[in-house]
Amino acid sequence: MGAVLGLGAVLALGGCASTPNESAFAMGGVDQNSAVAAEVAAAEQAPGPYPKLNKIPTTPTDVRPASAWKTAVVAEWTQKKQLEAEAAAIPFTLNNTEQYAASTKGRISPELAVQAPADAQAQAQAFADAEHARATPPPKPN
Repeated sequence: MGAVLGLGAVLALGGCASTPNESAFAMGGVDQNSAVAAEVAAAEQAPGPYPKLNKIPTTPTDVRPASAWKTAVVAEWTQKKQLEAEAAAIPFTLNNTEQYAASTKGRISPELAVQAPADAQAQAQAFADAEHARATPPPKPN
């Protein structure tokens, strides 16, 4: 029981575990450079008193039984299947997309259908730099 409480303290102080370490939640997975590493080690050694059996809380009464959970899950699954069936029944109208693309490209005038030059980005940047150098800042407000 002491080891379980110590492990619980280690897991509760998860910030001490090093992230790159894949076995961060294994025993001894505490980052020794952490600010609370000493407290975690002390909690592992002295787990504290065992709980008394008369202090165990009563079973909650506001939790639905497993059968109600099953009913809810089955209802959600049924609604999902119904929605998928309704979506599959919608007629697909986006047919012949290649033909549509070809006819649209055919309506573009040839002088506008020219590809951008390879150095278009460099030209745009040079234009922006030239305009920036030419610009004058506005006067200071009064």
